[in-house]
Amino acid sequence: MKYIICSALVLTGCMSNQPQPFRETPECMNYRGMMTAPMPPDAMERLKQQCVESRNNQA
Repeated sequence: MKYIICSALVLTGCMSNQPQPFRETPECMNYRGMMTAPMPPDAMERLKQQCVESRNNQA
């Protein structure tokens, strides 16, 4: 009987504590894709800022 109760508690605890899936915004995908591209620093900063703003708007 204890085995069944312990098994149920473990399974319930594992099922209810799953992390939320992370969804990448298009702005952040664009920023990550352009990180290695030769670009002026101000253009890269604009891409980074767009990524940050899109994440804030998503939440």
